[in-house]
Amino acid sequence: MPSLSIVIPVYEAEEYLAGCLDTIVGGEEDRLEVVVVDDCSPDGSRAVAERYAQGDDRIRIVSTPENAGSGPARNVGLAEATGDYVWFVDADDELKPGAVARVLAAVAAGPDVVLVQHEKVRDIGTPTGEVVEIGELADLAEHCPADPGAFTLAQWPQIVDYTHTPWTKVSRRGFLTGIDLDFPAGWYTDIPWTYGLLHRAERIAVVTECCYQWRQRAGSSITRTRDDRHFDVFTQWQRTWDDLAGVEDEGVRVALFNHMVWHLLLVIGNTERVDPKKRREFFRRTSELYRRYHPGPEAWRPAEGVTGLKQRLLAARAYLGYEALRQVYRLSKRVQRTGRPAGGSASERALQQPEGLAAQTFGGPTGLGRD
Repeated sequence: MPSLSIVIPVYEAEEYLAGCLDTIVGGEEDRLEVVVVDDCSPDGSRAVAERYAQGDDRIRIVSTPENAGSGPARNVGLAEATGDYVWFVDADDELKPGAVARVLAAVAAGPDVVLVQHEKVRDIGTPTGEVVEIGELADLAEHCPADPGAFTLAQWPQIVDYTHTPWTKVSRRGFLTGIDLDFPAGWYTDIPWTYGLLHRAERIAVVTECCYQWRQRAGSSITRTRDDRHFDVFTQWQRTWDDLAGVEDEGVRVALFNHMVWHLLLVIGNTERVDPKKRREFFRRTSELYRRYHPGPEAWRPAEGVTGLKQRLLAARAYLGYEALRQVYRLSKRVQRTGRPAGGSASERALQQPEGLAAQTFGGPTGLGRD
């Protein structure tokens, strides 16, 4: 029966590491090893790991020569892993009860990659404390055109819409080391790694029962941290397209383009990530990637509604139009949230339909306040 190595990169995770380890080693599974990678953490994370390792010989601790980030730390952990399959887990997250057993059952059939369902627990800083959101894998799997227990990316291109995080992928170690796929340095390193993994895999499977809990904490998650390193996302998407240069399957390229556009618009629209003073430059670089990798009007068309308007603004390199639409949309949401009724004026009606106001203001999608 296959064995499993769980690799945990650790940096300043003293507060959370014990909770993570408890959810992994709580059972008696002997086909499990845990490789904790100390990425030169300055806090007491290593001491926490050492305390657990003293009581459980399934846990090993290795170190990076210098602090290099979670991506390179995962590479170090992979080199030390001995299990048949490898699962990268973040030190401030947790596994769901029974997750290890479900994964071991899934890998028994020998897939190259197993995608696992997750849930996101978001700290919202209110008396209720947090919001739980279930991942989209189960919903996506309902529309899988192939066998969800054994498919390729070419057979199911839309699977790229599932989160590109490494902790939702369990990979056969021989496959992973054989394709020479490392995590690069920087932020958003999971993007080129995930799509490099998926387009090389000859057999992918899914586990739709929830296995992983992503704890999204303010200040401890890059998705909730304002930093110029969010611009690394362009380097990582460029790496992804460079890696897929030899992939001619139109379905894969269209699905990936669609996901890239969605992701970049998500990042730029999040004020917790991109400094408003840097948003113009972020938009410009997003537009460059949009225009460079657009698969053509016959293969891909903008979506409907506000999303489609944003996509057309990217095509037109119309930052001023995008920023105006963003403000209108945010205002309309505020009106809806407060319950203020729309009046009879054109502007009040447009607040309920931002697409209409954008068309009035910008004169259609081809003359849109180009930056």
